Amino acid sequence: MPSKKTQIVPVQQLRLSDAVAAQLQDLIQSGHFGAEGRLPSERELAEQFGVGRGSMREAMRRLEALGILVKNHGIGTFVANPNGSRSTDIELLHAGDVTALELFQVRYSVEPLAAAMAAERRTAADVRGMEATLAKSLRRAITPEEFVALDFEFHSQVAAASRNRLLARMYQHVQPHHANYSLKVVSFPDRMERAHQGHAKILQAIIASDERVAKKEALAHLRSAERDLMREIAKYDSL
Repeated sequence: MPSKKTQIVPVQQLRLSDAVAAQLQDLIQSGHFGAEGRLPSERELAEQFGVGRGSMREAMRRLEALGILVKNHGIGTFVANPNGSRSTDIELLHAGDVTALELFQVRYSVEPLAAAMAAERRTAADVRGMEATLAKSLRRAITPEEFVALDFEFHSQVAAASRNRLLARMYQHVQPHHANYSLKVVSFPDRMERAHQGHAKILQAIIASDERVAKKEALAHLRSAERDLMREIAKYDSL
């Protein structure tokens, strides 16, 4: 009998237009476009944001759909509701004063490298510290705030175990944005469980001193978080 093939599912990632939409809304709410509220042309905005016109167009369409912008053909695009609150899906795309996309880009650059280096350079004390952190995150009735703090603590311990002081310092600068973003998404269905499983796999590879697998598991952990975020955003987009 022929073996059953596993279906390949496309990997969803945050889009550049999502980040542009989030930043554009911040500018609108700060009154950046003045009393008239008229936006520059799509071409000018694309140049200012440093993105292609397709990404700029998609970002503006998204804000139009939310009632934040209104387009008058032949006249231009104007702010419709500068003081309106963010919709839930747009809010999910923010991580403090940066976007979720910017946060993920930095985490993709730092965390897999830190995990690989930690697998090579960790000490027994490093491992004991990470094990203690993961044990705390398994407590019953743990609050989202407590889990997010432990989540960041684990990743900080991995960065410290890399024995690269600059890398560890860089990750500390991520903390405010990591916390801001994580507190929004930690209550997604099964998010805490998946996050803990990802941490455990990273730690197993570090304990085994397997640099390749540690890097692979750190990447998988980030992709899982990104897929969960995109799944939640898709729910609001379909309403």
